Amino acid sequence: MGPRVGEGLVTPSVMVVGPGAVGTLIAYSLNLAGLRPSVVCRSGPRSARLRTPSGVIAELEAEFTTWDSVGGRWDYAVVATKAYDAPEALERLRRVDFGLAVFVQNGLGILEAAEEALGRERVAQLVLNHGVFYDGGSREFVWVGGTTSYLGSRGEPAEGLYELAGYLRALDAVVVPDVEPYRWLKLAVNASINALTALLGVPNGYLVRVPELSDAVGRVAREVTAVAERAGVALPADPVEEALRVAERTGSNVSSMLADVRECRRTEVDYINGAVAELGRRLGVPTPYNELLYLLVKALERACRGVRSV
Repeated sequence: MGPRVGEGLVTPSVMVVGPGAVGTLIAYSLNLAGLRPSVVCRSGPRSARLRTPSGVIAELEAEFTTWDSVGGRWDYAVVATKAYDAPEALERLRRVDFGLAVFVQNGLGILEAAEEALGRERVAQLVLNHGVFYDGGSREFVWVGGTTSYLGSRGEPAEGLYELAGYLRALDAVVVPDVEPYRWLKLAVNASINALTALLGVPNGYLVRVPELSDAVGRVAREVTAVAERAGVALPADPVEEALRVAERTGSNVSSMLADVRECRRTEVDYINGAVAELGRRLGVPTPYNELLYLLVKALERACRGVRSV
């Protein structure tokens, strides 16, 4: 598959890897910009319907396909799988003709692996700051809105990022000269929101309404900041204020970690709180709150017999 021509203009060919909540939201954002992406999945999608923040139910315009059917030239490959499924996508992308691969995973480890496997000049990260989850009752994905999302590489922005940001304008995507500080800021937000909501079984906004939980959010976020600073990364905003702001803005959102726990799936805690604790040990930075959250979420995973990756 190559570039498509519509109304005299050549539009880029875009592959979205992963038909889950994040992949569906990205595909819908591309729809709003006039693109019809191909969505790569192992089997059929759970739903092709997305409820927008205004309550409108949108039908996703996309071609659902599998890796075995992927061929031709792709301008962009947006990898929106869970972090633990991203290594498989990396291996698949080695055999695909593409221009730029953009990764949307939470936590640490995947961008580093992608740079090594695919080449730093062909890899970028989308730091997505919008909430979206699957509602099993209505069988729809629910987009609750969000704030500015950041698109960039670790260093000079990769060629084509400004064009892609234009196609992702519904997600408030902006290109930054170095994505690393924003990636760490999102890590602080994920570390302090996801594990707590998963353990308590509550939506994001509950953390803002209970003073003790807001305090816990701050303690976790400050640990991430200490590790980032020891690693030489200066965060672009106060991580505690950012985490509380995100929790409030996405108040009705069910975090991805809570959704995974509810459905007895593997979580991404290894890449979030676990990664913070591991790097903290290597750098000599104490991270007792992240360590405890990691252990408790792993215990929840173990409590589910036959935890599976989907």
